Amino acid sequence: MKRTHVILLSASAVGLGLLLASCSNLTNRLPTPAQNPNEAVPTTSQALALPSDTPLPAASQAATAPAEEAARPSNPGGPGPAVNLTGDPTQGKAIFDQICSACHGPNGTKGIANPGSDDGSVPTLNPIDPTIANANPKIFAQNVDLFVEHGSTPSGPNPTTKMPSFGDSKILTPQQIANVISYVILLNSPAAAVTQSETVEPTVPETAEATSEPARPSNPGGPGQALTLTGDAAQGQAIFSQICSACHGPQGTKGIANPGSNDGSVPTLNPIDPTIANANPKIFAMNVDLFVEHGSTPEGPNPTTKMPSFGDSKILTPQQIADVIAYVISLNPQK
Repeated sequence: MKRTHVILLSASAVGLGLLLASCSNLTNRLPTPAQNPNEAVPTTSQALALPSDTPLPAASQAATAPAEEAARPSNPGGPGPAVNLTGDPTQGKAIFDQICSACHGPNGTKGIANPGSDDGSVPTLNPIDPTIANANPKIFAQNVDLFVEHGSTPSGPNPTTKMPSFGDSKILTPQQIANVISYVILLNSPAAAVTQSETVEPTVPETAEATSEPARPSNPGGPGQALTLTGDAAQGQAIFSQICSACHGPQGTKGIANPGSNDGSVPTLNPIDPTIANANPKIFAMNVDLFVEHGSTPEGPNPTTKMPSFGDSKILTPQQIADVIAYVISLNPQK
């Protein structure tokens, strides 16, 4: 009985051996790619590995390149309500001409000199800093809005001109800021959908009446701290009587003679130059402030009388300047 089991096991072993031999012969007869008999066959991990000096595809390189951060103002704060409004570039141009062009130049093409700043001049807005511009008009608008809302002090040891916080100081309303933003975007995106309204054409429409640019002083500089203060017209009248009336006359009604100037006399302030007056008291105040802060030399071959820089020369404090401005505005009530 035991012998029978041994025979059966031996027969099974022989059968298994024959089966394995057949499979081996079949495998040897299958066609295989021509190989160098001396060349080692790479493993799966070796076959997938890239040499260390293999350059990445362009798309991969672009994905790993860090994007340049957008310029940001020195003053803190987030986007204002203007970014949620539809701006009108035509209205924005009018505001820009009244206010922004004093520092950024006509159509934003040339910033005024800014001693004490690292750049040496106020930045242009046309073209604008490429990190602020963006193909997405919402992002572009937000980048501009942060500067307009909160203002900024340029880098440098002692910049003469600083950007006012037009939003935080309530100089402009959210709608006016939205209008200015849409105009700035328009200046930099002639071929794109550059405003938040799809109905606006990529050119500034002409208005029925051209808006006269406001008079500006000959001396450079932006709005001063006085614009952030509330002026007292009664206090301003006292200061005006002591200082300003010597050239502009009592209550600003008659300027003294000014030989060598083109006008021949110091301009009156009552009534004031119509391009300086404005129904918006904030804009009116800014137009006056530029002259009081920085002074001006009248046009002409050799004017005898020049306006002092009451702010830059520290003749008046910001509060006193605010008071004088309030008084001048009271002399010129707007309808």
